Amino acid sequence: MGNFISSTRRSSTSKSNHPEAVVFSQQDISDTLQREGYNDRDHGRITWKTLFSSDRTSTSALTAGIATCPPRREGQPRTFGGHLAPHRHAHPEIYFVIRGTGIVNVEMIEHRVEAGSVVFIPGNAEHSVRNESLTEDLVFHYCFAADSFKDVKYRFTNDSGAMGRMSTSNR
Repeated sequence: MGNFISSTRRSSTSKSNHPEAVVFSQQDISDTLQREGYNDRDHGRITWKTLFSSDRTSTSALTAGIATCPPRREGQPRTFGGHLAPHRHAHPEIYFVIRGTGIVNVEMIEHRVEAGSVVFIPGNAEHSVRNESLTEDLVFHYCFAADSFKDVKYRFTNDSGAMGRMSTSNR
């Protein structure tokens, strides 16, 4: 997946040696960006769309995207609903909750989150996310201080060393 030239807005006064803004419309995010995710108990049931990552966009220093944890059905165990399994990575991370309610667990402390909540997760802190709703997606923006999503090495607590299977699909 290359740079989204059509989504990069150039100012008529911009100089080639200056960084340029990269802007995605809601339609760009919905129709163009690749949906990725996990769908297993060891890693979670979650999808995401990476918005900014130097391997995909003409950006640097930050990697960001939008993640979605689907609701679970009545009577299902919590692990059957949307979640991101306990993991850690060297990069600090920020979550901003866009929609829904859930639990963000950081170093074994559960924090209830809802639309408008923001969470800072220190580098190498074990953390996980769980949708608590039976009816609504938990949608959150994530951001790392990293040039590329490829630079963020996830280490899952339940993993035996492998990162796990990551599924991709275009939406």
